[in-house]
Amino acid sequence: MPKGMQKTSWLLYGFAAFFISLFGYIYYTYETTRSEIMENIDTKLLNAAVSVKHILGDDYHNIVNAGLPISSAIYKDKSRALSEYAKQMQLAYVYAMVLRDGKVYFSASSYTQKDQNNGRVTQFLDAYPEATELNKEAFFSTEPVFEVSKDQWGYFKSIFVTFVDDNGHTYITGADITISDLNQQLQHSVTRAMITGCFFFFIAALIAGLYFLQLKRSLSTDARTGFANHVALEYYIKKTTKYRMELAVIAINELEDISSFYGTEVSDKVMANLLSYFQSRMPSEGFVYRLATNKIALLRTHSDERNIDDVINAFNYAIPALKEPYIYVSLYAGIATGNKLMLIENAHVALQQAKLNNQRIVRYENVFKQVEEKFRSNVTLAKEVKEAFDNNRIVPYFQAVYNNQSKHIDHYQCLARMASATGRIHAPDYFMMVLKRSRMDGLLRRTMFTRCIEQFRKTNVRWSINITAQDILDPSLSEFLELQLRRYPQPHNIIFQFYERDAIAYFSEVKTFINTLKNKGAQVIINEFGAGFSNLPHIRKLEIDGLKLDKGLVSQIHTNTDNYLFIENLVKYAQQLKLDVIAEQVDNEQIADALARAGVTLMQGSHFAPPTPYIH
Repeated sequence: MPKGMQKTSWLLYGFAAFFISLFGYIYYTYETTRSEIMENIDTKLLNAAVSVKHILGDDYHNIVNAGLPISSAIYKDKSRALSEYAKQMQLAYVYAMVLRDGKVYFSASSYTQKDQNNGRVTQFLDAYPEATELNKEAFFSTEPVFEVSKDQWGYFKSIFVTFVDDNGHTYITGADITISDLNQQLQHSVTRAMITGCFFFFIAALIAGLYFLQLKRSLSTDARTGFANHVALEYYIKKTTKYRMELAVIAINELEDISSFYGTEVSDKVMANLLSYFQSRMPSEGFVYRLATNKIALLRTHSDERNIDDVINAFNYAIPALKEPYIYVSLYAGIATGNKLMLIENAHVALQQAKLNNQRIVRYENVFKQVEEKFRSNVTLAKEVKEAFDNNRIVPYFQAVYNNQSKHIDHYQCLARMASATGRIHAPDYFMMVLKRSRMDGLLRRTMFTRCIEQFRKTNVRWSINITAQDILDPSLSEFLELQLRRYPQPHNIIFQFYERDAIAYFSEVKTFINTLKNKGAQVIINEFGAGFSNLPHIRKLEIDGLKLDKGLVSQIHTNTDNYLFIENLVKYAQQLKLDVIAEQVDNEQIADALARAGVTLMQGSHFAPPTPYIH
């Protein structure tokens, strides 16, 4: 074949590969964007429907479902508030409905300017003859119901959320968004995908042949956050003439769980907020990089200013990294200083040590000294723990959970303590890591459960104990717990506490075990709620009896408005679901007063009583 024809063939193959890749990219982008748009729309509709209930107020449907009239002034005020909210949220309508004699009526509804001009403003208890069977079935559903429908007002995607008033009557709140709006967004996504795809491949082809340096620049930026990435960091360290620098590598502990639960869009927003946070606090001649999916790097080249340690230590775990939804994160950091050739590797070594030791910050220069000391300490502690088990020195302490309204003790939480040979009492933080490494955490749970049963068997006292996912996954331990429950005379007095993170990570296993516990008569609550995900509708599927708020939320309630509002709204929602809400680490009167104002009645902490070896 002549060389000219060979070149032409390769050119044609190149163009064919280009267009196949282009259309593949456009299709992928379209599907991804469509999925994200629909997820966002569903979330938006759900939040709007739930908000209708709060806009109308708790007593509104108590009055409506009791057959009492709503005054014209009140109805107009509620309609105006709903209309303003719908306009603000860019929704077609938000409303509430009741079901009477098999027919659907509007108990409240927003309206548009067009409705006013045409005289079609919905009035109190106007019939809705277009109601579909799915609309009617929503009154008996325990889950939000989505529907695509068409009526005299337009072509909509809708959501119906069922609520129960104080008298046990159901009503639904709903929100509509027009299908034309959705199609417009999807059409925009296709256009954007085509433009993005063409631009991307054009730039890639152009850079491949002519602009190699521009390619390197694009490769050195994290596309999701806009911050420099690990390529930029490595390139800077390689090219700089400064040989002594300070580098911190920070790992965000919860980011992978956040990504798997909420999606990458939310996890990237969290990461972008954290990167901006550290960038705003870095000294001059300091740089911030997104090193990996869940890692941030801070590089400092000037030695006369604020240390990186101060920047990292200033990060407050009690302040949410993202407010919609509320997400809290924690972190570990490894810091290395010195020769640039080993800077990144040494910082990662220090980070690994920080994770192992459960320390916020570890410096590389202290690693080997700490490791040696830690090894000696662990060996000594493992022996001490083993002796404690052998000599019955693993004992339960009991902390009262008070009903701050009735001023009585609701129940006791059982907390593990280890008594040393000299009589000193140690909290779990002292020995828990050794227990896990020595595979004795199951033995701890058996010991605690047995001691608590001995303590409370002949009483009518309610008590709670923590259970982990690892306990459930241990067949012998789960069988032991079931057997003890069958033998216990009043199993309804036992409350099992599951950590929220375990409930999310091992949802099916936890749900199965909770069903077993409930069948035996025990109660179940979710512990440390609000520490990471705060997804009550999802957690509610576990058929729990209550929630225990995360310590970080509780400790900041009297100083942090966001925490207060989050807890206040959570309590209202929990009351609708008939769930108890418990606050722990209530250490002073200011926290207790703020919790009371937010509606929390069950409280636990040193303000009321410390853990003690005896019950009152």
